[in-house]
Amino acid sequence: MWFNTKPSDTSYIDSAPHRLANVLTIDASPQRVFDIFATADHQDEWMPDFKACRWTSGEPHGIGSTREIEMKMLTVKERFLVWEPGKRITFSIDAITVPIISQMLEDLRFESLSNGQATKLIWHVHYTPALVALPIHPAARAVFSRMFSVAGKNLAKWVKTNG
Repeated sequence: MWFNTKPSDTSYIDSAPHRLANVLTIDASPQRVFDIFATADHQDEWMPDFKACRWTSGEPHGIGSTREIEMKMLTVKERFLVWEPGKRITFSIDAITVPIISQMLEDLRFESLSNGQATKLIWHVHYTPALVALPIHPAARAVFSRMFSVAGKNLAKWVKTNG
């Protein structure tokens, strides 16, 4: 069963009441790191609890494209707001199967380091918890903060091994 969330635009970045932040260095070009996120490339190998990525819009993918990301405990519907290859990708979570958020947006920025041989990944998750989730928000925040942190570290390791 799907629970619709409030669709976001990029202005939500400045007004979201909560944010999870991860900043890390990945030994790959910004274009490569962008492509990994844009295609969900081997996401099952670096994102904890990832099960599947299903595009719900046709190619070419870009602003306005939609997909579903299935995790072990929940599935989300994503809609892309920013699609700047090698620089930035931003998407709104427009629906979720477990009603823990009322609004959410992920904003990923890819900054070139070492003459393009490495990337500074700035990965922010902006969100508003659903009213029914407020009692568990501190615990849920800790779980999801750890999940995104582990995903970033796993991605950095995966890229070293798999390019």
